[in-house]
Amino acid sequence: MKALLRRAIVIGILSWLAATSAVPAQAKATDFGAWVRAPNLDEGHVAHTATLLKDGRVLIAGGTDVYGVPRASSELFDPNVNRWARAADMIHARASHAATLLSDGSVLVTGGETGLGIFPSELLASAEIYHPTSNSWTAAAAMHVPRWMPSVIGLRDGRVLVVGGTNLAPGSLLPAVEEEQAEVYDPHSDSWAFAGSGLPPLSGQAATLMPDGTVLLTGGSTDMGFATVSAEIFEPATNRWQPTTWPMARPPRYGHTATLLPDGKVLLMGGYTTKPQSVGGIDYPASELLTTSEIFDLRGNTWAPVGYSTIPRFEHSATLLRNGTVLAVGSAYASNADSQIFDPKNTWQWTSTGRQMDRYLHTATMLADGRVLIAGGYGVGSPTTAWIFSAVSGESAPSGNPPILLAAGILVALLTVIGLIATSGRLSRRRAGTIREDDSKWIDP
Repeated sequence: MKALLRRAIVIGILSWLAATSAVPAQAKATDFGAWVRAPNLDEGHVAHTATLLKDGRVLIAGGTDVYGVPRASSELFDPNVNRWARAADMIHARASHAATLLSDGSVLVTGGETGLGIFPSELLASAEIYHPTSNSWTAAAAMHVPRWMPSVIGLRDGRVLVVGGTNLAPGSLLPAVEEEQAEVYDPHSDSWAFAGSGLPPLSGQAATLMPDGTVLLTGGSTDMGFATVSAEIFEPATNRWQPTTWPMARPPRYGHTATLLPDGKVLLMGGYTTKPQSVGGIDYPASELLTTSEIFDLRGNTWAPVGYSTIPRFEHSATLLRNGTVLAVGSAYASNADSQIFDPKNTWQWTSTGRQMDRYLHTATMLADGRVLIAGGYGVGSPTTAWIFSAVSGESAPSGNPPILLAAGILVALLTVIGLIATSGRLSRRRAGTIREDDSKWIDP
């Protein structure tokens, strides 16, 4: 009997190893999680969008190649099989656009430009919708004005708020014209409407959907290029903007990220600040990258500065993890920037995840299982590469579908044991109706 059980265990282990043999080697883990290299994208994507679909796949749409030439191509990442697949091309090639998931599972893509750092470059007001069930794109109504790098928020009532952006391509010698009015898209009527008034003429703000369904807009740059400490709230029910009671901290900032924390506060990270410098008696903004962050609280505690990350973050990503911490990746002005974790419970210490990346204008997408997919972006080797971060202490979740693979291995081992015992004819002589406690324990893999 012992020999039979040993044989069953060996067969079960070999079966489990065979089931998991397709899993790539895992990166070295830290106490805060680990990184796993994901398969390369089919082609490079910079300044693209990434949207988690309802079926768990991730849609990568548009962007540019490494030369700034826009793409209409799209790709789908399926975490269940750890594989990229080509999706239908967009109607218009675009970069620096915005995308959001609609309530019916389709994806609205709007705005952007027809190139990145190249001329001539046209800014876009057009919009289109991706339909996952048919793998197709259809044209949607265009916005009232073209917008480059706008902020987009899916509202609780199914509409989509688009705010900010400029109507002049970056790098132009002409001054940018900020959009004073936000717009709201109604998917039921396929129409856009201006969203209230009273919004300051700013660009580079960060928009956050708050727990009560309102939208918080923080920071931004004025038409003269100066960063601000202003913060506004959009109320969808009344279609109105109003300034918050509490301003942001000093220094002012724009081009930052805003991440809603579990306690309802908002973490503002990186971006630029400005200081006036006088030339010929006229003040001009002198931009300065920020390594500082702050926590903004709408409920009355105003703001609270938090620890230095030591990295000037701009065109980076900040992702709230399921354990309540925030993952920061990349920077446009720090090659090989360390990927770090911010813990709201320890606000003065940023910790390394053990992975440096030369990457910006990339995307960071929370997968259905809690892992984070980092894809594309500028940087050496970045446009076609992807990584997956798992916030599991000690070891990362392997790529593919680890729970299914593990369950399959255990099931194969159990079925093997039962099959061999039954074949030997000894199953009938086992004690019926009793299982010893020691035999019923699960071992945490």
